[in-house]
Amino acid sequence: MEEPLSVRVEQPTPPKKNIVYLWLQRIFTLDDESNEKHYYPIFIIFMSVLHISIHLLIYINSRSKDPSLSRLLYGVGKRYLPCMRPTSDDIRQRKVGCKLPTQNNTCYYDDVLRETCFSFMYPHQLWRMITSNLLHGDWSHLSSNVPKQLLYGIPLERKYGSIRIVIIYWLCTLSASLTSTMFRTNAFGIGASGSLDGIRLFFSMERLMAIKTNTDERRRLFIIIQLLIVVVVPKRITIFTISSRQVRIGHAAHFGGGLMGFLLGIGMFGCPWPWNNEHCISQRTCRRVAIVFASLYFLMTVMLFFLRDAPSFLVKKVH
Repeated sequence: MEEPLSVRVEQPTPPKKNIVYLWLQRIFTLDDESNEKHYYPIFIIFMSVLHISIHLLIYINSRSKDPSLSRLLYGVGKRYLPCMRPTSDDIRQRKVGCKLPTQNNTCYYDDVLRETCFSFMYPHQLWRMITSNLLHGDWSHLSSNVPKQLLYGIPLERKYGSIRIVIIYWLCTLSASLTSTMFRTNAFGIGASGSLDGIRLFFSMERLMAIKTNTDERRRLFIIIQLLIVVVVPKRITIFTISSRQVRIGHAAHFGGGLMGFLLGIGMFGCPWPWNNEHCISQRTCRRVAIVFASLYFLMTVMLFFLRDAPSFLVKKVH
């Protein structure tokens, strides 16, 4: 009796280059299931191009014969509380030494501050909470922010769409600015670091919930490796760079942006409890509590911002 003839077809082994490409593609995507819908990361790419373009314009103009444009952009765009909130009357009417072209050797404090802030909508220049995100101190400041913005923002926007990421990004920006004005009342602030801390923690909460909801042990291990490569390693490099260069950091802005991203991440994805949800607070309750805390914190910072006057700055810095 003849045995049936069987033919075994071996699957072709992909070349090493394709394996490396597929591995890197999995590292920098958030796909937990095959054939997930993807969106175009329009907003994050646009913001990154805008950051680079503005700083390039400032850099070129600052090295020209007339660097007035770069001074104007920094003067109008930086976050500076005395330009955003009125100072008490007794301070505004105080006589100080100044070198304004329309005054003599003495003038009022309000005149000096108006010249520093530019007169348009002074002292209610609330746009500075947003425009400070678009400015950077130097190329190293820019190069430390933009790559991380792309690293976290593109995968999130590809998975969750532009509308959600726009809302999260600017809420983290506003939270960073409001928190900064609470603690750094006389210092100016620039940069997108506060927003990036919010996006980074939002990204981390999404990945932690993916570990919790994924039943495949190999997939869980891969997500842990992804968090180490994408979140932990860049953060350690940033900390080492800051400590070695002794760069001054606005910790309040980082805290405010990071807290908002953390709470929004829990509000959207839930709490990544290490135990079973049957023996703890439900995920729905956890999300609601996080949204309530985020709303209360935002309202608290807004109320504190509008209920108090701006402090006086050191006149010697104005001269």
